[in-house]
Amino acid sequence: MNDRDELFLDFKGIKSVQNAFEDSMKRLEKSIAESVTNKQKLETIKDDMLNANKKFNEAKECLENLKLKLRSSK
Repeated sequence: MNDRDELFLDFKGIKSVQNAFEDSMKRLEKSIAESVTNKQKLETIKDDMLNANKKFNEAKECLENLKLKLRSSK
C-alpha cells in the first residue's frame, strides 16, 4: 500500500467519524428542542391548573356564602 492509499483510508475514516458526529448532533438538537417544547407545555399546563384552582376556590367560597345565606333565611 502506498502513501496515497493510506491517506485515502484515513480520509474515509475521518469522514465516517464526521458523519457519525453530525448524526449525533442532529439527534441532540432534536432532543433539546423537544425538551424545550415539553417544558413550555408543562408551564402552560401549570398556569392553567393554577387558574382553574383559583376559580374553583372562588366558586367554593360563593357556594359557602350561599349556604350561609340559606341557613340564615330559614
